[in-house]
Amino acid sequence: MLSEYSTAAQIQEESGNDTAILPIGSTEQHGSHLPVATDHMIARAYARVIGEKIGAYVLPTLPISTCREHMGRRGSVWIKPVTLYNVIEDIVMSLKYQGFKTIIVLIAHGGIFISGPVIRELNATNPDIRVIRLETMQFDNTPEMLEVVECRDNLHACEIETSLIMYLDRSLVKEENISDFVPDVTRDYLNYRSMLAYTESGVWGKPSLASAEKGRKIFDIVVKKSVEYINEVIKKTGGKGYVEI
Repeated sequence: MLSEYSTAAQIQEESGNDTAILPIGSTEQHGSHLPVATDHMIARAYARVIGEKIGAYVLPTLPISTCREHMGRRGSVWIKPVTLYNVIEDIVMSLKYQGFKTIIVLIAHGGIFISGPVIRELNATNPDIRVIRLETMQFDNTPEMLEVVECRDNLHACEIETSLIMYLDRSLVKEENISDFVPDVTRDYLNYRSMLAYTESGVWGKPSLASAEKGRKIFDIVVKKSVEYINEVIKKTGGKGYVEI
C-alpha cells in the first residue's frame, strides 16, 4: 500500500498501481462522548486497511466536508456542497492525469449527498477511468451487521460509531457522558432543521450498547464487504477484481 507517508520515488516505482482511495470524513459534533474527529478517524482507518488489501494508493483523509445539519454546536465545521463537488472533481482529475484508472471515494460521513452527482458526472464524462462511491454506512443493514448491532436506529454518535471509536482509540471516548436518544422523526427531517432541533444531546441512537469488541467486528465486516463491493463494481463494469475474500 502507498500513502502520504510514501516518497514520490516510491509512488513512481509503483507506476503499475492504478488504484487510489480518497477517504472523506467530517469534523462535527458527536454528542458529549465522542470527538469531533470521529468521522475522519473512521474514514482513515477503513481506507488504510482496504488499501492494504487491494494494493491502492491511499490519499490523506479530507477532514472537513458538508455537515450543515450540525449547526448549533460549536466545533462543527462545514463547507458548501458545491465546494466539495469541485474538490472531489479536482482530486479525481489530478489522479487521472497521473495515470490512476480506478479512484475509490470512501465516505464515512452520512451527509455527503453531493458525492452522488459528482461521481456520476465524472464517470459519464471520463470513460477512461472508473470512480467508485463507497459509503461505509451502506453495509449497516446487512445480515452480518445485524447479528452484531442491537439498536435498529443507528444514525449519529450511536452504537456503531461509538463501538468503532472504542475499538480504534478507547481513550477518546468519554464513557461517563454516554446517553441514549432516538428522536421521534426520520432521517429526512434533517432536510428541514439542524439535528440539534430533534436531539438536544446530538446523539441519534443508543451508544450505551457500544463496546470495543463490537467495534472490532463492525470494522472487519465493513472491510470485507467493502472489498467485495469494489470487486463487484469492477467486474460488472468491464474490469477484473482485486482479491477474493
